[in-house]
Amino acid sequence: MDDLICTLALKKIKGLQNQHIFFLLKTFKNPCEIFSAEKSDFMRAGLKAEYIKILTNSRIIRTAFFDAIKEIEEASKNGIKIITFNSVLYPSNLRLIKTKPPILYYKGVLKENLRFASAVVGQRKPPDYALELARNITIKLCSYGYSVISGLATGIDAAAHKTALKNNGYTVAYIGAGLLSPPYPPENRDLYNEIILNGGAVVSELPLHEKISSKNLVARDRLQSGSGLGTFAVSSPIKSGTMKTCNFSIKQKRPVFVPEYNLELMNSQDNLGLKSLFGGLGVSGLKLNKDFSFDITEAAEEMMQVYNKIYAGKFDEDDLSAQPSLFDFI
Repeated sequence: MDDLICTLALKKIKGLQNQHIFFLLKTFKNPCEIFSAEKSDFMRAGLKAEYIKILTNSRIIRTAFFDAIKEIEEASKNGIKIITFNSVLYPSNLRLIKTKPPILYYKGVLKENLRFASAVVGQRKPPDYALELARNITIKLCSYGYSVISGLATGIDAAAHKTALKNNGYTVAYIGAGLLSPPYPPENRDLYNEIILNGGAVVSELPLHEKISSKNLVARDRLQSGSGLGTFAVSSPIKSGTMKTCNFSIKQKRPVFVPEYNLELMNSQDNLGLKSLFGGLGVSGLKLNKDFSFDITEAAEEMMQVYNKIYAGKFDEDDLSAQPSLFDFI
């Protein structure tokens, strides 16, 4: 059987979370082998009784395969590609986070072995100076050969995507809905298409028709940070998706870069979230001149250190050997 079909079938089984799938894959060589396993094999693996019951139910398994094949066919008809975490197209940095998705859906072009990438994020209704700074950060990242990751939201996200495209850079937009749901937000429909038409990618971990939701948007935030070597947070109030992305980045041991605005700007509602991050582990200041110019060299060096740790095999990945309980990773 095909690796994609088997992995997608596992995703279609209600009651199995991503963590359960990866737990099983520590025992079985590949996803397809799981479906030929006996009850005794699951017991030896230490799988809990409720999951053994699910995985040995022939009706559940048949339905899962039917749904997987149906979705693959529908995706193909709509120009959507589906890959597993074993694919060379799966973002390399994302493969190393604890809560990586087994499956990604995308439109456009995913680069092979995408390593040099950084997230640029911020609020949806940012002040003009933050928008300009986001553009300048993106330009410098592109000049260093970095791909730009963001979330297709209005404001900072849109500025980062647009600037990357304008400067012949590569950009990936992670979204919080399925790729056959209407683009969100609606005002970024043209940008959505522009990214695809200009060699970038729009990516989701969600089934094709999954609707946008606050929960899905938060889950999306961990993919933004996890796909890069660092996260540039340009503006954020205390409660925002940007803060969630920053917190995910810190947990994933990817540095967060926060602009060092003057006291007046840092104390504004637009930046109280950023202010709360200063001094925290994994957070670095981006020094700004009075004219808002800056040197990105130190940030690039810090991301290079992360790169060296990851790809020299010295990156401390969280242990997945213990069987997870049913829990929400958000």
